[in-house]
Amino acid sequence: MTKPGILGMVLLLGAVRIVAAAEDDVMMRAMVDELDRSMKQLVIEGLPKSYFIQLTGQDRTTFVMSAAYGGLQRNNQRRVRTIKSRIRVGSYRLDNTNFGRGAGRAGLLPLDDDYTALRQAIWLVLDEDYKRSVETLTAKLAYLKDKSATERPDDFAPVEPVVASEPLASLAFDAKEWESNLKRLSARFAKHSAIQDSAVSLFAGKADQWIVTSAGTRLRTGDSGVLIEISAEIQAGDGMYLSDSRRYVGETFEQIASIEQMLADVDQLCVKLIAQAEAEVLEHYTGPVLFEPIAAGIVVESLLGDKLCARPIPVGAGGWADNSLEKKIGLRILPRSFQVFDDPGTKRFAGKLLAGAYSYDDEARQPQRVKLVENGILKTLVSSRAPTDKITRSTGHGRSRGFGDPSATIGCLYLRDEQGVGADELKTELRQAAREEGLEFSLRIEALERGGAGSLGDPIYAYKVFVEDGREEPVRGIKFQPVSIRAFKRILAAGDSPDVYNSISRLPTSFVVPALLFEELDLTKIEEEFDKLPILKPPALR
Repeated sequence: MTKPGILGMVLLLGAVRIVAAAEDDVMMRAMVDELDRSMKQLVIEGLPKSYFIQLTGQDRTTFVMSAAYGGLQRNNQRRVRTIKSRIRVGSYRLDNTNFGRGAGRAGLLPLDDDYTALRQAIWLVLDEDYKRSVETLTAKLAYLKDKSATERPDDFAPVEPVVASEPLASLAFDAKEWESNLKRLSARFAKHSAIQDSAVSLFAGKADQWIVTSAGTRLRTGDSGVLIEISAEIQAGDGMYLSDSRRYVGETFEQIASIEQMLADVDQLCVKLIAQAEAEVLEHYTGPVLFEPIAAGIVVESLLGDKLCARPIPVGAGGWADNSLEKKIGLRILPRSFQVFDDPGTKRFAGKLLAGAYSYDDEARQPQRVKLVENGILKTLVSSRAPTDKITRSTGHGRSRGFGDPSATIGCLYLRDEQGVGADELKTELRQAAREEGLEFSLRIEALERGGAGSLGDPIYAYKVFVEDGREEPVRGIKFQPVSIRAFKRILAAGDSPDVYNSISRLPTSFVVPALLFEELDLTKIEEEFDKLPILKPPALR
């Protein structure tokens, strides 16, 4: 979900359809009226008034199901309305933000369209937010007074207000049908007795969002989404745990794969995982590594994506904040044939949904297509309304993680190589690179776990590619040593057929990336004490 309601619900023969009501938009009226009152009257004598207020209202309905071994484990439906305020006191030049970790106030709203009840809840949040905001500004000014003067960017950038209203979202969902589907999918794992644990989960919902500001913005947006995930886990003979998963993403259920395709994917996932459990453990490897497109997307997300976002260093942050890539604007960070841009305004690539696409960010800005890297040279970063030393204007990439302030975030990142080559030629270059290093084999990675920010996860499917004849052998039990962003300058080649990797873990983001051949990476054996294999066979095999 990139847009966060329900204004009506109709039950149809066991199916649920969330529909938008046609009556007056009470949410918008209540938010605008209470914001206007606060701008005029919410002030403590002797303390500064608010110069800017943003209210963000959300109305979400979600359905969550999970199943395992043919039985339903969870079936929840939830609707929630929330309100978040962000009051700024001071001025665009210096205000109460970018200091500490506090970020506005949030609260629950009534589910009924009761104008007075809505305003009451909004008033309480605004009142608390104003009191905290003036306290924060006082503390920030005192902190700066005791520090040596350094030139800082403005805390906030003014923009033209937006007035727009999208239709409220709707989503057709047949709960009984999907209970049956999840049971059927989860029961399929029983065909593969070596699989120790498995699960199937579903998250579906719709969300409407309202943004109003004291500068005149009046925005309403709606969105819906579906995410289905199948996962499995197995233990190798030495006790090492191996796991893999498949995800299906769409705006509606009609856009995701058929149940027959998912069942086939369950079988394929299990067969690959069982074969991987029989692979040898690789002790150590240093040399060229080829990442297939989906794995390459995870590499770009983990090592590069977050660094392409312009974020100011908060006052008092010390050394924990990092804007090191902003200092490299104008310098080469990728091979000269590489181009990178971000475009959240496009919903699909080659027929596949881009989960990171959106029509407005959480600061009511339409996203721009931003050329980040041209001919290998870093040109700029995506940005929010919080200026940095070099970037002062929003590109419509300000999005919130939870209830925090919006910050610059990747939407849909595209990376391409103008000299990209086909899969066979790429594998030939991989073998040649290993041959030049005097290696017996190189490494090809088909899938890997998602790592933390700035680090790579462990490979799921990795293969030795022998220099002599190109044959492949699966390996397991290896992890990456720390990888610097400088490794991107040493990419030897890239493919010519990018694929879509959708990341859902924090904010939805998408990466359209081809296969990437890195010149040299280090991997070592995972040193860990694993649990012994189960004593008894699974109950299904008793």
